[in-house]
Amino acid sequence: MTQADETRIALVTDTHAWPGSQHSFGNEQEQLQPWFETIHATFLAEVRSVSPDMLIHLGDFSCGGGSFEMPEDAFAAAMERLNRDFRSAAPAFYGLPGNHDCPAGSNDYSFCEGRLGLAPRLGLTVDTDAARLVFLHSQGHSDEQRRAALPRDPTHGWIADAELERLDRSLAEAGERPVIVFTHQLLHPWANAQRWRGLYAVANSEAVLEMFARHGNVRAVFQGHAHILDMREVTVGGKSIRFVVAPSLIQYPLGWLLLTLTAGALRVQYRALPLPELSEHSRTAGIGSDWRTPDRAWLDFTVEL
Repeated sequence: MTQADETRIALVTDTHAWPGSQHSFGNEQEQLQPWFETIHATFLAEVRSVSPDMLIHLGDFSCGGGSFEMPEDAFAAAMERLNRDFRSAAPAFYGLPGNHDCPAGSNDYSFCEGRLGLAPRLGLTVDTDAARLVFLHSQGHSDEQRRAALPRDPTHGWIADAELERLDRSLAEAGERPVIVFTHQLLHPWANAQRWRGLYAVANSEAVLEMFARHGNVRAVFQGHAHILDMREVTVGGKSIRFVVAPSLIQYPLGWLLLTLTAGALRVQYRALPLPELSEHSRTAGIGSDWRTPDRAWLDFTVEL
């Protein structure tokens, strides 16, 4: 049970759901869409077993956008189902659009934004007893940027000017309170040697990092998109920030994160789904995904707030 002085958060990302799909996606067919029902039911059971106060999804709920060619009715049904199921799994649910959370060939994120209660290109801010949570919308590309990317989705992230202004206000108003930021694409390079900027970065991340340096109250950033578990401790503006990439639920290492917020500390625990055969199937698909194996130090660590 959650203690009175703590907030427990189930954090998941990149579910890439396509209920009923018989095809595995990814360059090596390492994504496990044909096993969606098993993965989804297992995840919901795991979440309910820890009784979190909040469930957060960092985007790419579905197989919309470019490359997947998901029919629009299947996209809408998947978005509706996941939002309904996640809202039933915890007292509070928050989410952000990923680059794939739009109908194929449209780059229109309004359906996803509407289901998440978001204004166009804007995230939101939520306060807990221990910290301020800022949900940073990284699909803020202009209409011109979105049209230029068609028929693909704009894989890199972009923070719209209005969202940058909202972030600045949220950090300023937080004052000395610790801030935790959640977003889809990456604001800082990951720790492994794989290339990151072209496909995985927020293209105007420098503007965000400048705000972090100026305000000095961001303690951790949680990101999705890259389908790995990764963590780096970086000094920004003289203050330490943990940049964490949360793993995908649709491929190896097949897991999610449990965050426990208490006064002065944030504990981060990796929770592998109890589906070892599926995880191994994804790990060994094609040329294999051993490079996605996380450092053991990232499986359970604490961030001082």
